[in-house]
Amino acid sequence: MRLLFISIMLLGSLSLEAQEIMRSSMGASGASETVTIGEDAYIVHQTVGQQSAIGTYTNENITTRQGFIQPPIKISRIIVEDSNLNAAVYPNPFESTINILFSEEMKENISIVVYDLLGRIVHNTTVKASQELQVDLDSLLDSEYILLVTSGNKQFKANLLKN
Repeated sequence: MRLLFISIMLLGSLSLEAQEIMRSSMGASGASETVTIGEDAYIVHQTVGQQSAIGTYTNENITTRQGFIQPPIKISRIIVEDSNLNAAVYPNPFESTINILFSEEMKENISIVVYDLLGRIVHNTTVKASQELQVDLDSLLDSEYILLVTSGNKQFKANLLKN
């Protein structure tokens, strides 16, 4: 019995020495490199196709991604431009038609898409540029909807209620 106990202890201690911590990742392709900045050294790993980013961090116009291993991306400045389309929708709630009044001059065609609350498109149309539009939604059931109006690179969103 004592011999069995000693044998198990010896085998157990050998297995503890056989393990070590390694920096590695499984992937189809990748690389690892040590980067030295001043007196600090950083180990940078990358693999192609890994989808494990933890999140993003945005400060002013720069966005960086964080995670265990980063995909090969280029960090660049994001040009922020006004993408909001200023409009008013009335009446809301509505019975059969809605009016859309734009506060700026419309120069491009206008796309009008209405979604139900499950994200299905229930109305989709494109019209010529105009300052005020009347949209017939009489065929919709009494419910809540999401309106998305797009013209060029600008868009307007609103919640609609039909009763």
